[in-house]
This record gives sequence, structure tokens and C-alpha cells, in this order.
Amino acid sequence: MTLTTRIASQSPTRLIRQAAAERSRHRAVLAVAAASIVVLGWRITLPQGVEVGWIVAALLSPVWVRAVGRYRFGWLLVCLSLGTAVAGVWLRFANAATHGTNGLVFTTQTGIMIGAGLSIGLLLWARTLFSPSLVAILFGIGLLIGTDVQNSAFQGNPWKFGFYYPVALIALGLAHLTRRWWVELLVLVALMLMCATHDFRSSFALLLLAAVLLIAQRPVLRVLHRGSTLLVLLGIAVATVVVTFVGQAAILGGLLGAETQARSIAQIETSGNLIVGSRPELQATLALMQNSLWGFGAGSAPTGADIEIAKTGMRSIGYDPDNGYVNVYMLGNHFEVHSIFGDVWIQSGLVGLALIAALLVVLLGSTSRRIAQGTAPAATLLMVVTTLWFVPFGPWFSSSPIVVIAVALLLEVKRRGGDADRPRESSAELPRWKRVAPGLSPD
Repeated sequence: MTLTTRIASQSPTRLIRQAAAERSRHRAVLAVAAASIVVLGWRITLPQGVEVGWIVAALLSPVWVRAVGRYRFGWLLVCLSLGTAVAGVWLRFANAATHGTNGLVFTTQTGIMIGAGLSIGLLLWARTLFSPSLVAILFGIGLLIGTDVQNSAFQGNPWKFGFYYPVALIALGLAHLTRRWWVELLVLVALMLMCATHDFRSSFALLLLAAVLLIAQRPVLRVLHRGSTLLVLLGIAVATVVVTFVGQAAILGGLLGAETQARSIAQIETSGNLIVGSRPELQATLALMQNSLWGFGAGSAPTGADIEIAKTGMRSIGYDPDNGYVNVYMLGNHFEVHSIFGDVWIQSGLVGLALIAALLVVLLGSTSRRIAQGTAPAATLLMVVTTLWFVPFGPWFSSSPIVVIAVALLLEVKRRGGDADRPRESSAELPRWKRVAPGLSPD
């Protein structure tokens, strides 16, 4: 019996009931996906550092596991993230004879690695239901709801330590839904002005770089790279250098405020370089790597020898490490070297370095291709350049949500043979309940 015959043999009432049931199931799936994205951004933390969003992602794994394979490098990053968690546990026990363990940090660090892999999988599945812009908006809403307004840092600078990332994701996501690139540019400029007046040097420069990359996709400028991924990658490197010098000149010229100017001048006088002087933790990480390349394991506590090695590295750039920040935050009852690169290496050793290498290759390669094609939204660009900054200069715990959303927004759908030539259903050919708004259009 042909499909036409089967349909004709069914009563109109039965067809209406089936369409209504299918419509209800579709709405339920959309609601679950939307709520899951918000919960991921919310970061509701249970005892032992486990987040509710990770549990939700694990429970939904039978749903999203097939979706990951649709995206280039999706399974690579998910598997490396999970493998890094395993390596961290193994190293912890391998170094048990020489290093103590902080139990809460052990479960938190292991959970973050597992959670990152699960979160990427869930968000990639969500992209099969929603547009990347709507995924960014929903994740930003979660971040906004989860803002810790009781934190002392937030109370000192609410924009820098609370509102910036959720507002950026929501505003840029909404701007992209307008399908007007200049609206996205205006939002980036507005965010730059907020960062300039709220002592947020790094994000001011990253927003400037994202704006440059957004403009580079305009047809009048695309003739410079002629759609070449390699030329775009070279252009990103050049733009980064130029933005660094422009940003530093703006800071030293007092455009970001007298306090920021004075602090930056002092850091340059100390180390000879603004970036190195503002992030002495990187020198501590490099010194520790020279002494123990294999890493230490999840939750490992530094020994007296580790502390002295790290401090020696910081002294090499003229920084005085004998202070509460180093003794308590960085090298207290666990390692915290204020960078994804350092934190993941300390936790998982060479497997962690493999994850970082894969992350950098995927981010740079995919971003270059998207820019060459002129298809990179401002929200994606900002999250990517922020992640690239966090790799050497941002703590893994607070940076992990940005890394996860950057990967989820950036990864490209695989193009299988014949797919490009296969005609798509027009909106008019779909049932009315499937004719969705632009924000609901999946990849």
C-alpha cells in the first residue's frame, strides 16, 4: 500500500488527532530544550560542587547523543573533555604519596570536566531545534538569573563581575535576529562603552576585536581575503596585534579612567609588558610545568616545593608573590593559576594539554571558515575571542560556561555528499505549526 493510499484510508478526525499529538510533542521538546539551556547557564550548584545543569544534560544524553555527530569536531571535544576528567582522577591517585587532596575541589574539578562535555552535547542538540541566536539568548538568561549578587566582587563592580556576559549574550543574540549586521555592531560599541567606564580592560579589547572581525565579513572587505580561510586566519592574527596596541594606547591615554591608567602603568613598569604584568600567574604555571610536566591531578594541594617554584617564576618578572592572593587563592589548599591552560594541565596533565590544543585548533579553524563565508554572528565572535583570551588568562571554573557556549555556537554542521544539492522544504510546504519564526530556525 502506497503512502497516498494509507493517508486516504484514514479518517479526517484521526489525521487531526495525530497532527495535534505531533504538535504537542514538538512543543514539549522545545520547552524541555529551552529550559535545559537556561538551567545550564544558571549554574545551580548542589553539595560537592555538582551542578543541576550537568545532571539534566546527563539525563538527556539519550536524546542528544546522535546530534553531536552532526557537527564537525563535536565528538572530539566531548570525548576529550570526558577523557580529561578520567585523567585527572588517575593523576590524583598516582600523586597521592606526595600531594594531599582537597575533597571538595576534587569533585568540583572532575565535575566541571564531565559537565563541560555533557553541556556541549546538550547545546549542540538544542541547535537542531533553535537558531544559534536563540541558544545564546536562553543561555544568557540563565547566566543572568544565576548572577551572585551577594558576592563582594559583584557589589564592588556589578557590570564586570555579574551583568556583562549575560547582557552581551542576550543583546547580541537579539541583534542578530534582526538580520542587520550594523545592529550587532551598535550593540558591540555600546558594550565597549560600558566596559570602558566600568574598569574592564580585557573585555573592552575583546569587544573591539569582535567588532573588527564582524566588519571584516562585509562584502566590500571580503575581497581582501577572497574567502580564503588561511588569509582570514592571518588577518585575525594581525587584527589581534593591532587591537592590542590600540587598546593599550587607549588605556595608557586615560580613556578607560585614571584608576585603570595608573594600575596599567604600574604593571608595565614592573614587568615591561601590560599583559605579562597583569597576569603573573602565567609565569607560575610555566615554572611548574618545567618542574613537573605530567601534572598533579584533580584536587591536588601544592607542596612547599611547588609553592616556592611558582613564586620563583613570578619573581622573574618583577612581581612580589609574598601576598595573600598568592598564598591563599593561588597556592592555598589547592592550585589555582587563573588560566584554562594552567588549571586543566595541573588537573589532567598531558591529556589536558591535548584538550587545550584541540580547542584552539577547532576555534581558530572554524572561526576563520565562518568569517571567510561571512556567516559568523557577533555573539559567536565575542564568545570565541573571549575563550581564546581565557585559555592563558582566565580561571577554568568561572570560564567554563563561556567556553561551552562558544563551542556550541561555533561548530559547523557536517556537509554530507549530496546534501548541498538536495532541495529543502519551503515554509509553505510545511504544516502550519512547523512554520517557525527566525529564532526557532535550527541549523
